[in-house]
Amino acid sequence: MDRITLLIDTLKQQYQQKETSAVLLQTVNALQAALLSTTEGQPQHLGTAKIAVMMPVAGAASLLQEEAALSVKEQLAAAPTELAEALSREPIRNLKKAIGINDRFLLIQELFEGNEKKFEEAIKTLDAFGVLAEASFYVEREIKSKPTYQKDSPAARLLDQLINRRFS
Repeated sequence: MDRITLLIDTLKQQYQQKETSAVLLQTVNALQAALLSTTEGQPQHLGTAKIAVMMPVAGAASLLQEEAALSVKEQLAAAPTELAEALSREPIRNLKKAIGINDRFLLIQELFEGNEKKFEEAIKTLDAFGVLAEASFYVEREIKSKPTYQKDSPAARLLDQLINRRFS
């Protein structure tokens, strides 16, 4: 118990001295290891007459921590995808403003044969349309009819997505 008391005092001092979270975490881990070693092999019961809590033994505690860490990592890994998907479905009012610099260069190079003027005209025309049917007819006639157009290219999918979002 002397080791546990020492670690608790050390943790308090580190907290008051505003140590970094890494230093505090090392002390907490040492404290946890000391606590677990005192109860190793024997379950510890805490609680009242109505509720009993059984503390896990040393090996089970680290397993629970690993599972919790994995769960948090999985949630964090999925979050950016969900955000990106949600943003990619948002309606847009102006195609010119919605197209980022990288997407702009991709569209110009792959769909407009490097001609920035044709790209600007096409985007301006598409922005002027009031309904999806008009925009789709224009794209079919002016962009997709070109021999260099590849319907499965990333640029073609991007343009279709942008037009659908513009008229949704």
